[in-house]
Amino acid sequence: MILYDDLFPEGLEDIHSEEYEFKEEIIFQVKKVFKSFGYRQILTPTLEYYELYSDSYGTSFKDKMFKLIDNNGKILVLRPDVTIPIARMVAVNYKNVKDFFKFFYVTNVFRLNKFQNGNRREFIQAGIEYIGNSLPECDGEIIAIGIKALLKCGLENFHIDIGQIEFLKSIIDEIKINDYQRTMLCNLIENKNYGDLDEFLDELNISIDIKNLFKILPKLYGSPCEVINKARQLILNEKMKKVLDNLEEVYSILKDYGYDKYILFDLGIAKEIDYYTGIIFKGYVNNFGESVLSGGRYNNLTEKFGTFKPACGLGINIDKLVEVIGMYGIKRKSNCYTDYLVLYKEDFREKAIKLSEVLRSKGFVVESNSYNGDGKNQIKNLTFRNVKEIIEIENNFLKITDMIKNCVSKYSANQFLKLLDNKETVASIH
Repeated sequence: MILYDDLFPEGLEDIHSEEYEFKEEIIFQVKKVFKSFGYRQILTPTLEYYELYSDSYGTSFKDKMFKLIDNNGKILVLRPDVTIPIARMVAVNYKNVKDFFKFFYVTNVFRLNKFQNGNRREFIQAGIEYIGNSLPECDGEIIAIGIKALLKCGLENFHIDIGQIEFLKSIIDEIKINDYQRTMLCNLIENKNYGDLDEFLDELNISIDIKNLFKILPKLYGSPCEVINKARQLILNEKMKKVLDNLEEVYSILKDYGYDKYILFDLGIAKEIDYYTGIIFKGYVNNFGESVLSGGRYNNLTEKFGTFKPACGLGINIDKLVEVIGMYGIKRKSNCYTDYLVLYKEDFREKAIKLSEVLRSKGFVVESNSYNGDGKNQIKNLTFRNVKEIIEIENNFLKITDMIKNCVSKYSANQFLKLLDNKETVASIH
């Protein structure tokens, strides 16, 4: 006998019908928001060449990719990220087009995460990419769409932490450290690990002033106005000043959307994905430890493919979004219903099939099943399938059992269909 723990690879799961239906409803709401801003759906391959990710700016994916080898000996990977292949698609297919591109996607992403804190190795991500626009209005629109998507799904107790990766980079440019030290420094600042950060900085051969600046960075979190005022006192170069000006402009745009109450600034964000070049952000729901959305500006990513197109985007982890909506108890009732179950004996099969087709043409969800003996035995086992009404086909009439009202009525087929046509309130629960 196969043990339960051996039935699934770590970090993967089955999705049952009601959960899947609810997840589809969340995706539908998110897609409506994307489409309302003019974004158009695309899809990139599930399998990509390993080099697409290993040679890109997103070097942090190297240890998180599912790899396989094709018949020609080429290393393929299951997509660990969607932004990079979209940047490839735009650079290759729209190289000479000067217009903006607004794309969205809903697709599965695969990462070799350690299965902890609910981090699955396969998850659904919905996202948008606004390519060809370098203006702060683009960044503001992207963040506003993320906020509107969360609101559309019924969430209100959330906040978006916004940072600017160039603020940290402009400080790092003032010192000499290797790639390993840079990665460690960014991780410690991102995680606000003050004790280990102090120890790490003590080992670096850099000035006391710079060390103190790195120690302050994780604390630059909170109200946008307060963070900006504190950060302006720490400016070392013109680049840092421009970064803060950019943050203020994006915040001003979000105020115009009426979304300023959802915004916090965090200049300690140092996302592990290396291709970001400007505004970066993460969305958190209160009492839920993981971010449900994240994104930022990536102006240089398309250069790998031979063209320059500045861009900004975001990704929403649909699995985590569904989880947090369930946690808050705002999960909508499942639409996994059957309006009618048509039961028939073999002699009435043709009538059953024709009646079922007529009902389906009217928009109802209809199942049909043959039975021998008493139809009551069929009715006993219908709770799981959530059937609303049973139609038993008998000699010259239909026996209708209403499973909600627990009542039985009889009609001829013509009477029943006429009743449906005459009652405006009779409609599919779908």
